[in-house]
Amino acid sequence: MSDTAKTALLVLGPELTDQLSWADAVEALRKGHTLPRAAISDMLMPMAEGELLTRSAAISGLGAGTKSVTIRPNNPALSPPAPSVQGLFTLFDEDRGHPVALIDGVLLTFWKTVADSLLGASYLAPSDAKSLAVIGTGPIAKGLLEGYVTLFPALTDIRIWGRTRERAQAIANEMTFPLIVCDSAEDAVRGADIITSATASRSPVIEGEWLRQGAHIDLVGAHGPDMREADDALISSASLFVDSRETVLEHIGELRIPIAKRLISPADVKGDLYDLVMANIHRRGDDEITLFKNGGGAHLDLMMAWYCLEQANKR
Repeated sequence: MSDTAKTALLVLGPELTDQLSWADAVEALRKGHTLPRAAISDMLMPMAEGELLTRSAAISGLGAGTKSVTIRPNNPALSPPAPSVQGLFTLFDEDRGHPVALIDGVLLTFWKTVADSLLGASYLAPSDAKSLAVIGTGPIAKGLLEGYVTLFPALTDIRIWGRTRERAQAIANEMTFPLIVCDSAEDAVRGADIITSATASRSPVIEGEWLRQGAHIDLVGAHGPDMREADDALISSASLFVDSRETVLEHIGELRIPIAKRLISPADVKGDLYDLVMANIHRRGDDEITLFKNGGGAHLDLMMAWYCLEQANKR
């Protein structure tokens, strides 16, 4: 990173989007997980109509960074609408410790979040998956839809459901491939090979009894300690994986609540992305139901920030 670190401070925003690709973003995260395990620190503070989340990480061989974002779930309903997540990531060079880039938090969070799930799916989802269910209609859900279709080319049966049918239909109208708008989450999930969910739900929207054997479930939303997207039956029956043990097990309701209820224990989590990448872990058989909880973390932002900076320096 020494050559990059000598450049002037760059400010990177949405104009970088055309230079990024899902395959390269996933590879950036994969390579990042071959480095020593990151040091991570998180702080979540309440604020009016939402929260302030500050996440920091340092990785030996990569550098350090901090992302501060506001999370305002009602922002899309404002007039004019605003993103529900807004903020900045500061990237610090490892050699001298000086800042080398400020990166738009919406851009970075979008690419990091989707690539996080895609990396997990590259190890855990059926490689020949033909059907995809997307639960949610926000920007991340749309990104997941585009990312999965790009990295799993055999997908032909693609479905979407959201609490507002109009928003789901608007996404379907934008796509260049057929997309079925479903009347219920159950209709979308039943029979699907891959289910990805990105909602702000505080109660489960996916039930274990809906899933077919061999399905892969990717839970992206429900970032808070009291939030859930999957019910207890699903959590207690699937093979569980997370992106980061440090950011998920004690802080995110999806697993924190079932652990507190003693439905599962931390030992039931079979691995995180470091384990998947370094041990090259894959699903054990065609009938195994795998579940990946995408909880994020500043170490993932840090990996993605370097990818963004490298692409910017190619201009």
